[in-house]
Amino acid sequence: MKVAHHIARFEPIVLHPLHGLGESDWHRAPDGKWTIAQIVQHVAIGIDLVARSFRELTDAGLMERQCKPHQRVLRHLTLGAGQYPGTLKALPHAKPDPTPDRDLVTAQFRMGVEQYREINAEWPLERKLERFVPHPVLGDLNFPEWVRFHFLHCRHHAGEIRRRVQWLRGQ
Repeated sequence: MKVAHHIARFEPIVLHPLHGLGESDWHRAPDGKWTIAQIVQHVAIGIDLVARSFRELTDAGLMERQCKPHQRVLRHLTLGAGQYPGTLKALPHAKPDPTPDRDLVTAQFRMGVEQYREINAEWPLERKLERFVPHPVLGDLNFPEWVRFHFLHCRHHAGEIRRRVQWLRGQ
């Protein structure tokens, strides 16, 4: 199933390129850019927040997707075409700290991914499809859609991580 495959790719996409990188390298970046620690924290915040939001949903009553027509189009273009819109800006609650702790952000990332694995294993398909957590731009997304979004989000930020690693090697 694509959902399990996407979840399994989160960590290799984000963390594997960072093996062997020194502690100080996690906190260096070109002027005006996020550090690697900040990128990982940003991704971890989103994964953790959405996983916790799904955990808080109850089984009481049916949920109906809430979204505006333009959100439906954006959702289709983003999730269907598989292209993360690079124009999206981090929301205030997803902005990283100035100097996040490498071990803490790595742990937060891994715990969020583990929550996704658990939900995917524990919830029946109907519940995964019929429960929604809002996305500020794409409208309500169900669990498989959020997994797809986070896969694309991880892939987007993996490009930034690769550029930081290349920049560090050139220093």
